[in-house]
Amino acid sequence: MSELQIAWLELITVGGLGVILALSGVIINLIAKKQNKSCTKQTEGIVIQYGFPGDGRMHPIVEYVVNGTYYKAKKKFRGVKRIRISGFPINVQSNAYEDEKSWLHIKIGPIANLHQLAEQLWPIGSKMTVYYNPNNPKKCYVDRPISGSFISIMFVLIGMVTLLLSVLVFFLIQL
Repeated sequence: MSELQIAWLELITVGGLGVILALSGVIINLIAKKQNKSCTKQTEGIVIQYGFPGDGRMHPIVEYVVNGTYYKAKKKFRGVKRIRISGFPINVQSNAYEDEKSWLHIKIGPIANLHQLAEQLWPIGSKMTVYYNPNNPKKCYVDRPISGSFISIMFVLIGMVTLLLSVLVFFLIQL
């Protein structure tokens, strides 16, 4: 194989992977926007419990009723920004809040009670607005739509960086 053939092979394989990653991020974002646009009806939901998927993350689980059928939905966030303070078990005041851009901020120390933080943000029995698709009430979002999620942005960024590095390597191989 010549150097030119190797350069083209690298560009096609690695650059192609970058394009696939970037397109995946765009598609994830488009699907989320389409789903959010289809959620034209709203109802009142009630916080019934919390979810703790791990790594200091949490979300409320909301129950809502459409045409006599009960549904559950979890509140989604654009992303979670965690601040962990570790070291000596000093008295660190844990807190959590959601900003206007739908990011959940959580500050926890060595000992943290996530359930207590969730209870402060979303008390059990509190009401939250649920927007749902009238043709498929399972498709919904709680409180406000989320688009441009952290995952879709990361797919696009990693894809673009991979593509740019692939083009750079392509030209460097030819030198």
